[in-house]
Amino acid sequence: MEFWENRWMNNQTGWHREAYNDMLVKHWPRLNVGTDCNVLVPLCGKSLDMLWLAEQGHNILGLELVEKAVQAFFQENNLRPESISLDGHVRYSSPPYTILQGDVFAVKPEMVQAEAWYDRAAMIALPVSKRQEYVEQLRKLTSSDACGLLITFAYPQEQMKGPPFALHDDDVLRLFANGFKVERLETIQLEDEKDRGLSNVYSSVFKIQRID
Repeated sequence: MEFWENRWMNNQTGWHREAYNDMLVKHWPRLNVGTDCNVLVPLCGKSLDMLWLAEQGHNILGLELVEKAVQAFFQENNLRPESISLDGHVRYSSPPYTILQGDVFAVKPEMVQAEAWYDRAAMIALPVSKRQEYVEQLRKLTSSDACGLLITFAYPQEQMKGPPFALHDDDVLRLFANGFKVERLETIQLEDEKDRGLSNVYSSVFKIQRID
């Protein structure tokens, strides 16, 4: 957590985008989720994608480690949330947005339940050792038929330390092998990311649905 707090304190937030993610806008309709459903956004930061999801009629349930990121989301969007302490977390709420600030892996099912989820920058922020735990946390915090959209970032891991850490298609299939149906919707080459000195960079979009 200290790593991410330092990044936010020093305004080193290169992952943040000042526009909606085009892969979200293109592929979210393929999930066929209800307009008024709860959408979980793990490690949400101050992502503008939450605004787009809310515009579709969804209720947003964000999870975030860093307090500054949560405060920035509400301040920059002229929202005045109510905040309460909740089992080791702080819950900020200004409908349709609710963000729990604290340890993502310590969030309990009774605190958050969602029918859909969206991940553009959560799994790639986690080291390999935490990814299976992350998948299990998704399972706990979503309904039995929940559907999610996952956007990856993949490159030869030995060419960059990370984060973001490489998340290859095979990794996704392996991590979600039990209790999920996985469908790859699109893969694109990220030529502009080669400026980092990477030989090959691509991003895949997955539709992932619980089937247990």
